[in-house]
Amino acid sequence: MTRSPRSGLRGKQEPRVLLRPRHDNEDDAQDAVELLASCGQELDAWQVLLTCITLATLAGNLAASEVGGLVARQNGKGGWLEAIAIWSLFEVYLYPERNLTGRKNTTLWTAHELKTSDEAYGRVKSLIEANPDLAAEVVTWNGGLTGTHIIELRDGSRLIFLARSKSSGRGFSPRRIIFDEAQELSALAFRAMMYATSAQGNRRQLIFAGTVPSEENDSAIWAGVRDRGRAGKVARLAWAEWTPEGSDDPRTPPDPESWKARAEANPALGTRILPETIDDEWEAANADLEGFLRERMSVWPSKESGSTTLPNWFELSEPTPESPRALALGIATDPDQKWLSLGAVLDSEKPHLALNDRRPAAERLAFAKHVADVQGRHGCPVMIHHKNFLIPDLEAAGVDLTLAGLDEFAQAAADLATDVQNAEVSQGDYPELNTAVSASKWRLLDGRRVFDGRKTDISALESVALALAVSKTAAEFFGAWR
Repeated sequence: MTRSPRSGLRGKQEPRVLLRPRHDNEDDAQDAVELLASCGQELDAWQVLLTCITLATLAGNLAASEVGGLVARQNGKGGWLEAIAIWSLFEVYLYPERNLTGRKNTTLWTAHELKTSDEAYGRVKSLIEANPDLAAEVVTWNGGLTGTHIIELRDGSRLIFLARSKSSGRGFSPRRIIFDEAQELSALAFRAMMYATSAQGNRRQLIFAGTVPSEENDSAIWAGVRDRGRAGKVARLAWAEWTPEGSDDPRTPPDPESWKARAEANPALGTRILPETIDDEWEAANADLEGFLRERMSVWPSKESGSTTLPNWFELSEPTPESPRALALGIATDPDQKWLSLGAVLDSEKPHLALNDRRPAAERLAFAKHVADVQGRHGCPVMIHHKNFLIPDLEAAGVDLTLAGLDEFAQAAADLATDVQNAEVSQGDYPELNTAVSASKWRLLDGRRVFDGRKTDISALESVALALAVSKTAAEFFGAWR
């Protein structure tokens, strides 16, 4: 192989795939970039772009409630996350009038590994200490020995670093959560943290930063963010990926020796990453070509059509109707009986699928009361599997149930798949529902094809399938869809 020239090669600063929500202001992003510069760290153009898509606002509120950034290893995604974290920590100090609720302004920075959390804390601490004015506002530097590190200011604002687990994040009410190493974000860890932001309303934000996962990674959450970003129809998701042309299609993989493709995947090429380094990696990759394509080229094909139950689900995303009327409800629970999901079909141009409610099973009585309240207000049918453990609670709450046996359960899955394939429904872009769709597979049960929820909690998906099924049995009562 001819080795690369030693100069002139530069990584692309613009991502190949970019999805941005509507926005009208980037002042906070520019302030964050300048704040980091005052700590001695200048950002590259691509890092500035990620900061802008994260902090852009629309009518004074965050434009993006979710942000995802995919870039190969060692390019410098930490600079983007550091800009966001330091801005989040000092926002109230810089603009006291923004602390309207009186709650502590808390940001969580989470990572899969303890050492990554430790390193992130150490880098941010050093940056803040490089700015005497900012360092003077810190009242707590808690390095910790347990994987939890806290930086707290005089005004109560906190930046908390956590190594993820199935229970980490509980007890906090953060405005913003950073999921570093998103390629190793398990559904259990995500679920433990996601509901911590519920009280923040339109101030909440989830940030996903990662690389292409290997087959060993539990990456359903990350893959779901990618799929929604590539579909490009989600109103409040921002997505940017530095990947070479063809990397998302298993039929057209990029040429691993192409410097054009390498520059598309590595924005830091020519600065943090030298061409010679990639030359050496490529020569060593003869024994691990797949690893080179994944780690250095960010080759991450989307699932081929048919490998997921609903391959074009993300293309059907539409805003949830204002003041929606529920036409039907469906209830499902995971096999471990830990989570409860209430799916709904809402009155819209097409049947609109929504996740009305989702909560831990410990709140089963409140969940049953909620279902009864929704049914009472909308007069809609409710379908549930005839063996579901919630039936006694629901009946005690006064819910009128339609029970589904195996035949109805299988038909509900088949009808949902058909309606999604034919674009005869819309869906409201709910993170846990999207995650269930991304993780879903088919299996045969007594000769019938059903969603496979044995290893992954897909109860959110099953709940909307049941809601759609019972809406069809009541179609004559509700009248034709508009």
